[in-house]
Amino acid sequence: MFEAKYVATAMSASCQLNWVCNFIVGLIFPYMQSSLGAFSFLPFAVVLLFTIIFVIVWLPETKGTTPEELRDDIVRSLSHLMLLSDDGSNENHSSSVGNPIDIEWRRAMDDLKQQEEEDMKRGTYNYGFQPINSNLVEAPELDWQTRITGGAGT
Repeated sequence: MFEAKYVATAMSASCQLNWVCNFIVGLIFPYMQSSLGAFSFLPFAVVLLFTIIFVIVWLPETKGTTPEELRDDIVRSLSHLMLLSDDGSNENHSSSVGNPIDIEWRRAMDDLKQQEEEDMKRGTYNYGFQPINSNLVEAPELDWQTRITGGAGT
């Protein structure tokens, strides 16, 4: 279901989630068994029932479809939630029509770049450092021993 470049990341995330859930079940089950007795599996059966209903009702059938076709179907079904490439900007985002997250990221970066350029023109851009204050008097250069002892031994 994932594109080839995302398969390793998706598998890693799903394995980690599986281990976390198993850990939580291992912590909670003894308490459930002591309080619910023979019905300690009932909460898990309820969660399983809701999961089956979710899969049947909301998840699309992917048998026989390529990842690209699946991506296009999902983008088409979610297109009413996202504005894909009609934001009026002069940037060409048509190469990311299949990936709305990339489009949103590019828009945010374009907005940030435009804001920084405007700040530079106004002279209010923060370049990440404090301006040098020429009114400060420099401290005399001390050798390493004086710096460590604070001048107490001299």
